[in-house]
Amino acid sequence: MAVAVAGIIVVGTVVTTKAPTKIAAAQLSDTTIVAKLQTSSKIYPAELQAMLRATRAAPDDLVAAKAAAAGLIAEGRAAGDSRLVGAASGVLSPFMADADVETLNLLATVRQYQHDFTGALLMLDRALKHDPSNPSALLNRATIQIVLGRFDLAGSDCKRLSAVSRPELGFLCQSTALLLTDRAPLVYQRLQGIVDSPGLLDGSLRGWAIGLMGEIAKLQGDSKTAQKHFADVLAADPLALRERLLLSDLLLQDTAATEVLALLEPAPDVDGVLIRRVLAAEILGDQKMADAAKTELDRRFRLNLDLGLTAHAREEARYFLEIAGDPQLALQRAVVNWHLQHEFEDAQLLIDSAVAAKNPEAAAPVLAWMTEQSVVVPALNIPDSVRKAAK
Repeated sequence: MAVAVAGIIVVGTVVTTKAPTKIAAAQLSDTTIVAKLQTSSKIYPAELQAMLRATRAAPDDLVAAKAAAAGLIAEGRAAGDSRLVGAASGVLSPFMADADVETLNLLATVRQYQHDFTGALLMLDRALKHDPSNPSALLNRATIQIVLGRFDLAGSDCKRLSAVSRPELGFLCQSTALLLTDRAPLVYQRLQGIVDSPGLLDGSLRGWAIGLMGEIAKLQGDSKTAQKHFADVLAADPLALRERLLLSDLLLQDTAATEVLALLEPAPDVDGVLIRRVLAAEILGDQKMADAAKTELDRRFRLNLDLGLTAHAREEARYFLEIAGDPQLALQRAVVNWHLQHEFEDAQLLIDSAVAAKNPEAAAPVLAWMTEQSVVVPALNIPDSVRKAAK
């Protein structure tokens, strides 16, 4: 949800997570390879190189620095590479002492992308002290609270957003905060009405609304409707990675492995893509493809474990549970991930890992959170063993 929401709104230069790679603009030449995107080297696009040249030529120019930071974030997000996103911190670091609202929003975006949600919230709190009605900061803070499973706090910021910006923006924010509640079916109906009524929704928000409808359908157990909505989002925005992954999961449930591989073909080789590629390849019996992706995933995740990194704990838990066959390690990573974020995927992953590890009581925090935040999700599978252990 975080990426789906934060990728919609552009305020100022950009919208709104592994540790940031701080690369000063002055250290970059026009042909410097600044990061390795999975298995291939990639040079910055010409437009971004021009932005970085501008920061090098005028190191005290905040406008140029913000433009370069925004470019790094956009390129990194499109490529699914957190190192490129993290490089934006290095560009903006000289301006941290007196950071304005736009700079703080950019820095919050970097931290959010790196799953440093605490750091992102600190940046956004600072931004809202400067400008209490800043729509980008309000939306981004609400988004993070949703990822953290704090729907009550998110709803408060969404209401503030409704009061200071376009009503439909606040409505979509509130709709996102209600996805995991018993009000989700009503939200779906309202979204359908808005999408079907010409002129009620700005074109830039249409993908967000349709994506929300897809998520609600999925969470309510209506896979076919969800697939249609996610396909509609991708037809309009081929870079919508979250919807691509959600659609892949639904197709995997239908064992439509060939369709999954075709769907993943244009996507960057991020962890989530490789996991689904392995699962699809194994369904098709393509062991060569499965082994290649598994080898790369195992390399990345073992390195993360050695370094004590946590940003990819969700993908690690799924890998160790569904691919590597190590439920105990899967549970360890699922617990780490649960401390970081509380979305549907995180809840189901902790439950599944706890059951597979024969430790159902480890999933008790999910049920406690559901009670606290009034979570109602028909698609969430909670075995009796977990319910009994949680009592």
